[in-house]
Amino acid sequence: MSLANNWSRFEQASRARFEPLAAQAREAWQRRTPREQKLLKGGALLLGVALLWTAGLKPALESIDNAHSQLPALQAQASRLNAVILEAKALDRGRSGAMSAEETEQALRASLGSAGLDALAQFGPHTDAEAGQAQWQVRFNNAPAGRIVEWLSSLPFVAQVQTRQATLERSVVDGRDRPGQLTGTIVLAMPSKEPR
Repeated sequence: MSLANNWSRFEQASRARFEPLAAQAREAWQRRTPREQKLLKGGALLLGVALLWTAGLKPALESIDNAHSQLPALQAQASRLNAVILEAKALDRGRSGAMSAEETEQALRASLGSAGLDALAQFGPHTDAEAGQAQWQVRFNNAPAGRIVEWLSSLPFVAQVQTRQATLERSVVDGRDRPGQLTGTIVLAMPSKEPR
């Protein structure tokens, strides 16, 4: 038997089965008053919207919420991983912890970027540095306190620097304190070489 013959037999069998049901449904619909028909249409529409919400939109919105809640933890893991990568690169080049001022500055800039603070910080040389002393100033403006603390704790893995000054306070925006947000300055310096 050909596929066309099978298909036509299937069509005939399905028509024979469903035409009486369709006729009964049409008769039942016509027996309803216009008000009942409106209510049934409204109920069907409401059921369709509920199914769309339950099967399509709600799971998608929950996935987005889960992604947003996991993002800070993933960013923290990424910054720790970047710190380890920086340390591995330094060890790979055979350094014993001694980096030049230029390399230290590059490493500090990269660590700010990996901590997600580069857009919230102004990084530059410290203007009040002693002659011959490499110092940098990092000015934060309304930055998350957790990220700043995590960045500071990762600095020993990034470069040999000392924190010379930290002046941080809770951010104030439009006259209101912002909990968990800090504004202020941190001064970092390369360790001074002690005479032997």
